[in-house]
Amino acid sequence: MTIGVYYDNAYAVEETFQLFKIPWEWYDPSHTYDVVIARKGEVDTAGAYLVDLSEKDYFAEIARTLNEGLPHCHEPVVEVLIDELRQVLKEHTLLVEIPPVPWGYSYIVALTHDVDITSVRERRWVSVGYAVYQCLRKGMVRDALQILGAKCGVGKDPWHCFEEWMRLEENLGVRSTWFFLPFKGKAGEGAPAIRAGYYDLDPDLIQRLTDGGWEVGVHGLDNWRDDGAAREELRRVTDLTGVEGGTRVHWLLFDADSWKILDEAGYAYDSTFGYNDDVGFRAGTMQPYRPRGCGRLLEVPLIIQDGGLFGGKTWNSSDDGGRGACLRLSEEAGMRRCEEVLAYAKQYGGVVTLLWHQVSMAAPKNWGGFYQALVERAVADGAWVAPVKEAVRWFTARSYFVLHTERVPEGLRIRLSGTGPDPSLPLMRIRVHTDAVNLGKITGDYIEGAGYVDLQYSSPEILVKVHEGTAD
Repeated sequence: MTIGVYYDNAYAVEETFQLFKIPWEWYDPSHTYDVVIARKGEVDTAGAYLVDLSEKDYFAEIARTLNEGLPHCHEPVVEVLIDELRQVLKEHTLLVEIPPVPWGYSYIVALTHDVDITSVRERRWVSVGYAVYQCLRKGMVRDALQILGAKCGVGKDPWHCFEEWMRLEENLGVRSTWFFLPFKGKAGEGAPAIRAGYYDLDPDLIQRLTDGGWEVGVHGLDNWRDDGAAREELRRVTDLTGVEGGTRVHWLLFDADSWKILDEAGYAYDSTFGYNDDVGFRAGTMQPYRPRGCGRLLEVPLIIQDGGLFGGKTWNSSDDGGRGACLRLSEEAGMRRCEEVLAYAKQYGGVVTLLWHQVSMAAPKNWGGFYQALVERAVADGAWVAPVKEAVRWFTARSYFVLHTERVPEGLRIRLSGTGPDPSLPLMRIRVHTDAVNLGKITGDYIEGAGYVDLQYSSPEILVKVHEGTAD
């Protein structure tokens, strides 16, 4: 063991090292360390290098960002902090980690759709009239007439886009998560009437989605604020799917108690923590993480939303909960913004969570083509594109691993305790932070990077030959 930690906030340390998956232990004065992470003067480092937290408290900054969030943040600051700590540690020990990137992929993309609307017919005339007006402003006369006809019960309903979405994703070879409102005609306690949806849960549709490999979750109304509602809304959906479920709260409503309420109600994950009117990193990270006070729930941060990119106004802004202006970008500018996010994902790993509303494929929005281009870009990058539940399963499996390293005469012995590989999920990778030239013959699959070597995790114990002087 080479890294000892002395700190008074167990959650902050443990969650940091779930994101930065390296061997470490709580400081024991009887042990010898290469590096001690503590405040100066708190422990006897006995010749070990001290990462002085009184100069920069990585644990406090990371925990605060994960749980309080940041306004309009366009850089994954938690990943930046972790990488800063990583670079310090690499100078003083041979660092080994399990990066947040599956073997064989460059990063993860989680596809999601919020189902606020399923039909023109279910909407009030004022909403339909505004959509018709938008179509006419854009010169889309045929679309305007189709929307009007559907409202009057004539012709195909253009806002029932499930078949189009399923066909698109089938052709792309991907699957997504669908968040359905649990109750018809309910806006939620204290919310304006316009927040309500006006469709019933369709058991046949939900069965088709789940049978086809898509995921169905809860588009929460009051589950973020009330224990009983959290359980009832989850039950409404899981009674139809037969499996545990996750949630994204409608309009991204949330407060400091929401994670604990959702955790205790039995949700597997939440994917609410993001922006209605922006694209970026509200949690400072792209990795799923466990919020403070939760036993099992993971937060999968929302990174890119269609409305944030292209919309005009949002009913619930990222700043104060009032109405706010979205980015209103062109498709060209929107792709540039998304490519900035994907570049961070390639650099640091993690999950880029996309939200495209069910009705976004139809006029007057017509944002389905951009979604297709963005998914194709991610696939071309080598990303693993999956529903949220699959990303959660992978990160949960990663969290169960405990990484051990031991210097032995032959080099470096790497052991992983915990769960073995899940054949239904992509494999983990083990990253040894040294140039390949410093390692001897490597058995098994590996990838050489800039200053590191990634090994495919296929055995609970790996022996790496290290040339003399490398593992100081």
